[in-house]
Amino acid sequence: MHQPVRVRPGEVMCPLDELEDPGSKAFRVVFEDGHELDIFAVRKGRQVFAYVNVCPHQYLPLNWHTDIFLTLDKTQILCVMHAARFEIDSGEMVYGPVTTDCRLRPVPIEIEDGAVRLAAKGVPRF
Repeated sequence: MHQPVRVRPGEVMCPLDELEDPGSKAFRVVFEDGHELDIFAVRKGRQVFAYVNVCPHQYLPLNWHTDIFLTLDKTQILCVMHAARFEIDSGEMVYGPVTTDCRLRPVPIEIEDGAVRLAAKGVPRF
């Protein structure tokens, strides 16, 4: 299993064409102070959505393999720990334990000139 791609706020994460459609990829955000945060991006058509790699139910990573975050049919995000499922475009839970405001935490990104870029500001910190 390979390590997630390391990226700093404001940097290009990857070319858009490097993400399968639909598909997902893991990244590790490295902040200036050395703090790190695991995130992932999911492509759906010409759009890409990014979230913190933490299940809101158990606060564990969602994936079982570095870049695998989707259900087998690639229509939803899956938590492999307890099979909760989330919408790709909103991070909202559609199946799993019911809790208040249960959704994935979004990470701001931009698509420009055929590349997916992590926003320079607004990336969440834990």
